[in-house]
Amino acid sequence: MSVVYVTQPDAVLSKTYEAFKVALKQPQGAWKKQSIPAQTVEQVVLMGNPQITGDALTYALELGIPVHYLSCFGKYLGSALPGYSHNGQLRLAQYDVHRDDARRLALVKAIITTKIHNQHNVLYRYGQKNSPLKQRKLLVQEQTTLDQVRGVEGLAAREYFSYWSEILGDEWTFTGRNRRPPTDPVNALLSFAYGLLRVQVTAAVHIAGLDPYIGYLHETTRGQPALVLDLMEEFRPLIADSLVLSVMSRRQLKPKDFTESLGAYRLSDTGRKSFLEAFERKMTSEFKHPVFGYQCTYRRGVELQARLLSRHLQEGVVYPPLSLR
Repeated sequence: MSVVYVTQPDAVLSKTYEAFKVALKQPQGAWKKQSIPAQTVEQVVLMGNPQITGDALTYALELGIPVHYLSCFGKYLGSALPGYSHNGQLRLAQYDVHRDDARRLALVKAIITTKIHNQHNVLYRYGQKNSPLKQRKLLVQEQTTLDQVRGVEGLAAREYFSYWSEILGDEWTFTGRNRRPPTDPVNALLSFAYGLLRVQVTAAVHIAGLDPYIGYLHETTRGQPALVLDLMEEFRPLIADSLVLSVMSRRQLKPKDFTESLGAYRLSDTGRKSFLEAFERKMTSEFKHPVFGYQCTYRRGVELQARLLSRHLQEGVVYPPLSLR
């Protein structure tokens, strides 16, 4: 199964019989058309302003294929998702934990502890062995309120990104995380990677039958999909951050692959294509899942974590956020 990315602004995704057809406008004005068997497609991602016909969108939803929308900068905009799960008991359990202060705090501590653990491992792999993140991980367990845990998470994030400039070297300027819009190539790539990761987590939360707007770490009062953002936390270092550091430190992307307009940076067309290919290689690469003990892809791993979270909410079984050595 594959993910279809359509990134050309004037491209058109349509349906012909049992296949999707992508029409790409060529520089000479002609149209190049490519047919993709629908049974080989797992998700569709439209980036920028490509068009999708009504027939193609309806067919995708009938087949259970989500269609996701990203801006030209890679910001997640929304999704057209197949019919929701009918597991009402799971939703009720999800709401119950949200209202249970003790269970909510314990779950948030597990998520943030694992996120910081994964951040520490990223730094360690790149030779930064003396970061204070181990101490921050221990500090999480001492906190007694959600806001205190969020404070430790924010501190750890600032310390984590403070090591990135040394990892990336002189070729890349990076003074810390910023966005809306990203003001340097590193932040542009991080935002793009997080947008792509959000696509995967949104699909997994939907498959598991969870309510994306009832979360535990992130507040539910801002109209944001709090649970999707919660589940993303453990995967940010494992997938997005690791990939960004890899393609930049290995010079798979270079400064010339970015364009700047009014202080905002984004990938060029060729750079975007290269990064999407790298992202797909990452999502289809395999690791041994520490809970289930078998090899699975990162895309499957995201779904498994959503299902483990569902089990935790309904059965009270401890939720183990994903951490890898």
